[in-house]
Amino acid sequence: MEEEDGVIEPLTDDDMPEGGGDVTSDYDPSDVETTFGSLTSSVSDHVWEYGRPRRYHAYRYGRYPIPNDEEEYKRESLRHMMLKELLGGKLYLAPIGDNPQKIIDLGTGFGDWAIEVGEMFPSARVTGVDLSPIQPHWIPPNVEFIVDDIEDEWVHASDYDFAHLRNVNTVLTDNRTVLRRVFENLKPGGWVEVQDILTRVSSDDNTVAPDHPLIKFYDLLTPVLHDKYGFDIRILDTLPGLLEDLGFVNVQRKVFHMPLGEWARDAHLRLLGGYFREIVMDFVGAMAVRPLVEAGFDKEEIADLVREANAAVGNRRVHAYMPIHFVWAQKPPV
Repeated sequence: MEEEDGVIEPLTDDDMPEGGGDVTSDYDPSDVETTFGSLTSSVSDHVWEYGRPRRYHAYRYGRYPIPNDEEEYKRESLRHMMLKELLGGKLYLAPIGDNPQKIIDLGTGFGDWAIEVGEMFPSARVTGVDLSPIQPHWIPPNVEFIVDDIEDEWVHASDYDFAHLRNVNTVLTDNRTVLRRVFENLKPGGWVEVQDILTRVSSDDNTVAPDHPLIKFYDLLTPVLHDKYGFDIRILDTLPGLLEDLGFVNVQRKVFHMPLGEWARDAHLRLLGGYFREIVMDFVGAMAVRPLVEAGFDKEEIADLVREANAAVGNRRVHAYMPIHFVWAQKPPV
């Protein structure tokens, strides 16, 4: 396994492998057979709650704790823009070549990545899968969206050139099973890529103290997400080894230390840090109003901690960052 850690500078074109609208919930669910299994009306149920109307996924494993409303759309769009900016306009790092014909985006969310990849490869068939019908109606003709749970069985899927998962693996209950199915449904020589954020707040100059409020927040949140939802938000630490165990080869990982806030001297990193601060703090706010409160933590204490975290990431004397992992691997060629 090749690995590069501690990268803070954005990639240049020389580092890259080759090749490299309105939101609506207007969807008519039906009991039809999909790529993954039987799609029932429960998949597209939503829940509105907690003060301001926030729409949440509701499905048979229990309610997903991250909203999928307009606020989440803003955060996901900003995250998409941030990652493209980080990669110099690229959408992935895996060396998938210039002519992939079948691409799947697992946990596609609002569909930005799938749509742009479809525009990049007009001869390819691009499928995005998500729990909710929140993607736009106007999409390229070679792009389709399926509403389903990627942790269900794959019924008809096979022979993908490229499988992509972004900000998904940290909110899966069974990464091994999902990635095993990815392996089974890739073509020989096909690639998978995982892009995700590791919720570990650090600094290189000891300006992040052990009692940093964001560290305290994640220390509270991590066991709640594990015990209540079955999520392992630290899966990225062991992901390369898991891919190797499943039979993938050419496993590679590149880690970017993304500035948290606008403290960097470099103007480009300062821009990225501003994006990242908004993304992280909106996620923190979403987690504060639901999982932590449902776990029994005092609302006012959590609100105070969120305010402290927001102030801390706005302090330019604190040079905090969080790792963003890009991990890609190949199914052995025949």
